[in-house]
Amino acid sequence: MASKTAQEVIPDGILQIGLISNRYSGRNKKNLARIETYAAQQSHIIHHVVHTPADISTALDDLAHRSVDIITVNGGDGTVAATLTELFVRRPFPRLPLLALLPGGTTNMTAADIGFRGNQLSSLHRLGSWARNRKKEIQHIQRHVLRVQSGTEEPVCGMFFGAGTITRGIEYCHANVHSLGLRDELGPGLTLLRTVWGIARHDPRFAAPVPIAIGINQPPQDKPVNTVLLLVSSLERLFLGMHPYWGTESTPLHFSLVTERPARVLRALPALLRGRPSRHVTRENGYISHNVSELHLLLNGTYTLDGELYEARLETGPVVITSAGEAGFLRP
Repeated sequence: MASKTAQEVIPDGILQIGLISNRYSGRNKKNLARIETYAAQQSHIIHHVVHTPADISTALDDLAHRSVDIITVNGGDGTVAATLTELFVRRPFPRLPLLALLPGGTTNMTAADIGFRGNQLSSLHRLGSWARNRKKEIQHIQRHVLRVQSGTEEPVCGMFFGAGTITRGIEYCHANVHSLGLRDELGPGLTLLRTVWGIARHDPRFAAPVPIAIGINQPPQDKPVNTVLLLVSSLERLFLGMHPYWGTESTPLHFSLVTERPARVLRALPALLRGRPSRHVTRENGYISHNVSELHLLLNGTYTLDGELYEARLETGPVVITSAGEAGFLRP
């Protein structure tokens, strides 16, 4: 989606920033004290340190009462998702503020696409300075937010949904990669290589399929598909610059699917990661991608939304993924 400079859409005057920091996010364990010190010195920054979703809810109520112009999330992908859930499900703001994402977590995939990269404190300095005087150019981009409703459970929101082997990959990453001290994109990158190798070798730890009945823009009509990997997102860039989508429809959510025992996995991988289908990346070989407005999934098993794991059961009804609406993000 095309971006604009934020100066084109933001009014004049000093903008009020509501900063939400997750105390226990990966980078905040080291950097939070310096961020607290800087925020305390800025009259236009209101800082809330949080840990639980209830803390985020309380913080957003206060920031809505103060009518802040920008909500800045200093945390990982899970903290961003929890904030988006509050903003789009409970809606404490009459009008959604702009959002800015600082890379305060371990992976920070969402911030890498639609937020700030690099050092948190430097990023906050840049945002705080821009909110005062607009001297440095910052882009404003619009993105759809995923709304995930599982049966009768309360909906949750985020930017990246996955099912199949990706949940095993997350568990593998937590158990074997994060313990090495790798942060940002290195950990998921190593996990990706291990997962692809497992799929290519038909290793059941990574290649065992999950039966999922899939309905695109309607409830499922056909029998379940034995699924190795299923992704839904509105992000244009995943970790390591991946863009594993090649649908052509003019709808907001990217959806890609890899079915059981896909053919030519290692040869197809470069095209899959770039979202540029080759002669190996075909429906017949087990690779499918569309842009959708709504996805209905019937499954027994685990799925992920921005790194958090959830359970779905056939008896509770489908998992329905739609757009919760658009949000405006600030990005350098």
